[in-house]
Amino acid sequence: MFDLLHRHKNLAQIIMGLVTLPFVFFGTYQYFTSRSGSDSVADVGGNKIAQNDFDDALRGQEQRMRQALGGNFDPTMLDNPAVRYDLLNQLIDQRLLENRARSEHFSVSDAELRRFIAGLAPFQVDGRFSATRYAEALSGQGMSPLGFEQRVRGELVLGQLQQPIVAASFAAKSTVTHYLALLDQTREVATATIAAAPLAAAIKVSDADVKAYYDGHRAQFETPERAKIEYLTLSQDALAAQMTVTPDEVKQAYEANKRQYATQEERQASHILIAVKPDASPADKAAAKKKAEEILAKARAHPDDFAALAKEYSQDPGSAAQGGDLGSFARGSMVKPFEDAVFAAKPGDIVGPVETNFGYHIIKVTGVTPAHVQSLDEVRGRIEADLRKQKAADKFASLAEQFQNVVYEQADSLSGPAKALGLEVKTTDLITRAQIQALALGNAKFVKAIFSPDSIQAKRNTEAIEVAPNTLMSGRVVEYKPAAPKPLADVEDDIRKRLTQERAGAEAKKDGEAKLALLAKGDAASGVTFGKSAELTRSKPSPDVTPDAITMIFEADRAKLPAYVGAARPDGDFAIYRIDKVNDAPAPPAATVAQAATSVGAETGQELMKAYVASLRADTKVTINQAALEKNPQQ
Repeated sequence: MFDLLHRHKNLAQIIMGLVTLPFVFFGTYQYFTSRSGSDSVADVGGNKIAQNDFDDALRGQEQRMRQALGGNFDPTMLDNPAVRYDLLNQLIDQRLLENRARSEHFSVSDAELRRFIAGLAPFQVDGRFSATRYAEALSGQGMSPLGFEQRVRGELVLGQLQQPIVAASFAAKSTVTHYLALLDQTREVATATIAAAPLAAAIKVSDADVKAYYDGHRAQFETPERAKIEYLTLSQDALAAQMTVTPDEVKQAYEANKRQYATQEERQASHILIAVKPDASPADKAAAKKKAEEILAKARAHPDDFAALAKEYSQDPGSAAQGGDLGSFARGSMVKPFEDAVFAAKPGDIVGPVETNFGYHIIKVTGVTPAHVQSLDEVRGRIEADLRKQKAADKFASLAEQFQNVVYEQADSLSGPAKALGLEVKTTDLITRAQIQALALGNAKFVKAIFSPDSIQAKRNTEAIEVAPNTLMSGRVVEYKPAAPKPLADVEDDIRKRLTQERAGAEAKKDGEAKLALLAKGDAASGVTFGKSAELTRSKPSPDVTPDAITMIFEADRAKLPAYVGAARPDGDFAIYRIDKVNDAPAPPAATVAQAATSVGAETGQELMKAYVASLRADTKVTINQAALEKNPQQ
């Protein structure tokens, strides 16, 4: 228990993602359970991945992509079967690990869970766990302590399975040294360029060539289908902004839920552990107790030296290096004998030896944080927000069914439903499917409904669609433009230019390869003029040298210099590279080797983890529901 945080410190960053990242997570937060009530998209050895789980994962992926790409995000990216299969395979891998963790009976006790969470920096004030900060951090993300703790427990349980595999990997010093030598090796390279642009003047592209390209690549010149739509949105969040809350309502809510704003008394303590094995003999136990008593006497004689004594004598690897400091904790966080001793003592007391199943403890109580009830003024903002949400939820529930009925019953217009519900009809310009999906918060079902024959041809309202939790939308097509190829006359010049560039590039490559062949034979009559040599490395390549060219340059035989390689550039030019000299890197410092060894070991560990998961998959029956996988989210 006492070294839980130490043993799982690499998980801390993963865990904190559950609090600090603003997108939906999926998986272990349900602690190895899958939601029922929906079709399964896959079955992993009897552990089903529900359609709802997959839809949540897809929405989470969309939010991550939207956050990363900003205005360049296109929701149709997620229609790509490869993206959907990759996401499903991640879920399958996780289920495989969950199955194994369950079969191995891995678990995390409540005390261990509390201890781990208490050690996470975002929940600490002045280096100690704060229950108030914890509650505020979770509330800010709309998470309950129970939900968060289930997520953390799941991650810790899987960590017990993964850590030994990932952490056990290492790289030999000689291998890492050789790797760094290759990485930092430099090569002096001169470049000659066979330019494509001068060759373009001789290229002739006929009208027949243009027409043939146009006919063979019509999809490249097609304008996507577009629709001008009207839409109506009923959102609980929007309703919440309209709700009013009186001071009396806030006060009543505070009095009714005062326990929510109270924190338990917490104690800060340090300890020195003299460990005793569970199967220790009476003699060994007696010897350990005697040693603990001797240390207790020293600690009482010199209380200011407690931290130094802990560093010297404590056998708790999780706290000894910190002078035995265990931070701050409430009742229920530690084993009972230890906890009873701490809460019976006064600040500054040194007590012990206290026997637990870990051994004998000498404990110093270093501080007390009294139980505290936040005042009404401290929590007024939270209560007001909660009351608005509650009122909005009630109003949304009463309006949702009316919204669904009225957009169906008055299907020829959204004006009537808008008037009946006090909502505003909004209208777009002609926009694409991707733009409409972004308007509908990424919901693919809304897009499908808008572009359905009933909507396009009859101009009828779509059904009320839940595009996000507690958000309903209905839309109707006002104007529709089907996908259509641009006329040849509009794209003729672009096609001619493209063909000219392609053919000039092909000529440059042909000429360059011929000259390269002459140079390789030592023929000085190649007519190639090289520029000044420049130093290149694998780790810091020149922006003017393509990755393929870098690979060829560093694969060239150093025993046969000068050596020549050539590669086409994206602009159509062909580059010939002359490798004149190879400069070996100096021996790297020991610290650099050690750091690289850690990095390489971590990468090796990840590869071993992939291999382990692959072995689990080979031994497990995995069934994918193809039809369910290809369904759109919420469809």
